Amino acid sequence: MEQSDYMEHSFFNGIYNSPSGSSTSSSNGFFSSSQGLGNNSEDDNGGGNQGFGGGDGNHGFGGGDGNHGFGGGDGNHGFGGGLTTPQGFGFTITSGQVTGMTHVDGNWTFNMNLPTNATFTVDTTANTVTETITGTSSTEVLQYSPEATSSNLYQVTQDTTTWANPSTTTASGFTKGYTFTLSGGQVTGVQEVFSGSNFSVSENQHISPTATFTVNGSTITETSIEGHSIESTTYTQPSGSTLYAVAAESTTTIQPGTATTLLAVQPEDRVNFTFGSNGAVTQMQELFANGSSATITPSSQVSFNQISPGFVQETSTNGTNSSYLLFYQGSSTGPYTEIAHGSGTTVDLVGIKAQLSEIPAALLSLI
Repeated sequence: MEQSDYMEHSFFNGIYNSPSGSSTSSSNGFFSSSQGLGNNSEDDNGGGNQGFGGGDGNHGFGGGDGNHGFGGGDGNHGFGGGLTTPQGFGFTITSGQVTGMTHVDGNWTFNMNLPTNATFTVDTTANTVTETITGTSSTEVLQYSPEATSSNLYQVTQDTTTWANPSTTTASGFTKGYTFTLSGGQVTGVQEVFSGSNFSVSENQHISPTATFTVNGSTITETSIEGHSIESTTYTQPSGSTLYAVAAESTTTIQPGTATTLLAVQPEDRVNFTFGSNGAVTQMQELFANGSSATITPSSQVSFNQISPGFVQETSTNGTNSSYLLFYQGSSTGPYTEIAHGSGTTVDLVGIKAQLSEIPAALLSLI
């Protein structure tokens, strides 16, 4: 998108409602980095175009890196520090067309202007709304799905950006791209290459334990899961280039529904458990990214409980305060990965299983 459109979708025009009807100044956390309008990047959808402060997403406010985001929000349409967790989006639909949009955050309602380069599609059968934002070199598609706890609110469940002409040449004339190490048709290594007329740097990229790669000719797709989001990146090899460029990026958010335990996969927090004949945990080994491991001897304040086959709850108690980590084994021969955490001792096992069921089998087996 072009920066001249930055006010099209902005909704901080003094048009919002507070519980008391009073105005709110920017000192309340709306601008976590008051640097004026966001910086342009080499991509029309990145670098804070249409953004305020340090936003690096379309229409982002403050440090938000998500579309329409406020403050330090790190998710699509996310609010940053100083506000409560976003609850959802509301749409005004007239004759099957979106004519208005609001962001609802508890008792706060923010009116949003619809950008001139966006189109909306309303699917009355699936009860979803799709927003397509067309830029000069890329297209972003956002899908909104109903919030489980409200019939009037929607959440962003998928955000996909596709570049029309992926390139390994930056706007500054440098070369930036990726190479892949393949063994038996499988990706075993990823390198980022950055070079100019007088230099060339290649750096190995860390591959998440929950990442899978699909190789199809000159296209490679990487898919992984972290937190409650499935991330997918498609790389293509432009004609005449030995490097790969990013052609598309997509984030699919796993909705919690009515669950009280929220999915929060931590790919690097992986352990092995040894169980006794009675099913009790007798030993725990922490696994590190370099392949090494260390046997952990828990303190008297830590206990383990296999609450269901493949699920182990670690509970820490300090006085009257308790917290837990939940580990899951996606493969019968694999390690356990942290998939949730919280305060107290109660885990909503039914809710967490429902969220896990939304993960593709190939990814689930890597957790």
